[in-house]
Amino acid sequence: MIKLDKVWFKYDNRWIFKDLSIDIDGGFILFRGPNGCGKTTLAKIISGLLKPNKGTVYIEDVDIYGSEDAPNILDKVIYVHDKPIILKGSVRYNASYGIMVNRRREGDINYVNKLMKLFKIEALADKDAKKLSAGQQQIVSLIRALAVRPKYLILDEPLQYLDDERRELVIKYLQKIIDEDTKVIVATHETELLRYADKIYVFQYDGRIRPIE
Repeated sequence: MIKLDKVWFKYDNRWIFKDLSIDIDGGFILFRGPNGCGKTTLAKIISGLLKPNKGTVYIEDVDIYGSEDAPNILDKVIYVHDKPIILKGSVRYNASYGIMVNRRREGDINYVNKLMKLFKIEALADKDAKKLSAGQQQIVSLIRALAVRPKYLILDEPLQYLDDERRELVIKYLQKIIDEDTKVIVATHETELLRYADKIYVFQYDGRIRPIE
């Protein structure tokens, strides 16, 4: 599914990864480890957001930073930040933004409406999204990602602002789309998700990553 071959990456003068080679596979994958150990960095690297200093990143055997086919592969990948990105406008506008700007993707407003109802924010559809609580904004950001039906959904701390009810709804829905052949990667410190993972990758401060099943 995803393969890193001799990847090096640094911020300023600090190397986060040195000569990292690893295969990442499974339906529900967790990146685990303390803050600052590289979970978010790797999530962004495999999402096409941070180019390594050296090395190659493959998704479906395509070099996502060096192949002419990279845009087609990266079009299947959606990354959701740990802090929700909210645009000026209504909740519905924010939730629908992905399908409005990229008509090539499968998705429509009816699906957005279904997701807003499922995650219990349909009553807020016409509200100013910037005035929502952090948890509500997190849900809007997640719906925007789900609406385009990505093949690879990469989430950074998706549960951190959510109440118990919405945490349960999100976990159940992630399980549903995994069963429909979406690959979900979650970077998190949450222990709640451990029992659902097909594979866990444990990150250490020295840049090593240890896969466990």
